[in-house]
Amino acid sequence: MKTIMIFGICRTGKTTFSRMIQKEFKHYQIIELDTIIAALQKTVPGVPIGFIHDNLPENHLPEFLHLLLQKNIHKNGKELGFIINGDSIMPADLVKYFDLQEILVYYFVTEKLSCAQILANCRHFDAKEEWTTRRSDETLLKHFQFYKDIEQKIIRDCAKYHLPCIDTSTNREATLQQLLATLKAELKRQ
Repeated sequence: MKTIMIFGICRTGKTTFSRMIQKEFKHYQIIELDTIIAALQKTVPGVPIGFIHDNLPENHLPEFLHLLLQKNIHKNGKELGFIINGDSIMPADLVKYFDLQEILVYYFVTEKLSCAQILANCRHFDAKEEWTTRRSDETLLKHFQFYKDIEQKIIRDCAKYHLPCIDTSTNREATLQQLLATLKAELKRQ
């Protein structure tokens, strides 16, 4: 069973798409990278594993995730599948540490949306438990601008490494439904 990885910038539909997959395929378990990173940072001070915005000189997240998956697959076989989602693994690291024949990967971006449009979407659609509801507009705009710069690198690197880069700027629901249909067909071919 192939591991599914959904990466890209924040607020692009990674978690939504992960849940759509899990609803269709009950034997897939979602692993949220943000949760793993936060837990490691709170319990192991100085751990060299972090978010992109932590700007670590050397981020060991890709190596850690690779080992975590390999250990789980070795212990449990391939009866369970994993859906990994997060925004802290860039295409170059993915290519370096993972066998792309063994995973289905998608990078999500919102290239056509401005930071102000992303903020407006957050204020309109985000549930009260979302981290965005606890941040000021000014803080979020700075955060989104930081990720807009990273988004351009993701787009370039996806083209360089021939990785799927999905723009969810417009018709997000239809885009995710179409991608789900493509993924279902791919999983049936396994």
